[in-house]
Amino acid sequence: MAKLKSAYLDSNVFIYASLYSGEVAEKSKEYLRKAADGEFNAYTSALTWDEVIYVVRKVAGFEESIRAGRILLKMPFLEFLDVDYAICEDAQKLVEKYKLLPRDAIHSALALKYCDGVIISNDVDFDVVEGLKRVFD
Repeated sequence: MAKLKSAYLDSNVFIYASLYSGEVAEKSKEYLRKAADGEFNAYTSALTWDEVIYVVRKVAGFEESIRAGRILLKMPFLEFLDVDYAICEDAQKLVEKYKLLPRDAIHSALALKYCDGVIISNDVDFDVVEGLKRVFD
């Protein structure tokens, strides 16, 4: 695993860690452990909370989605970044240039602005964005 200063955690890190087993889930849990231990500054956004609850509800049901949302909001090492007008403008440019999905564009814009372009994700859709460094060793 690469040494990180700060990183944006994509929603799939939380989703894999809470719902699945196997290599991707274990890598996701390891990144969360490292963030919890203070090995790097971890950031995400309210958009992640939305995605986690939505997917967990579809896969595991309402009660499990409530639990996942509470856990995510109580992670003391995790800082939630605001999605404001300027981030939406940046995301719009990323959608136009790279044909990203809107949520991926918002995650990308936040990582570029606040995390030196580092995003922890197993989603290869981020690989097309110039200046974005996707990490998932």
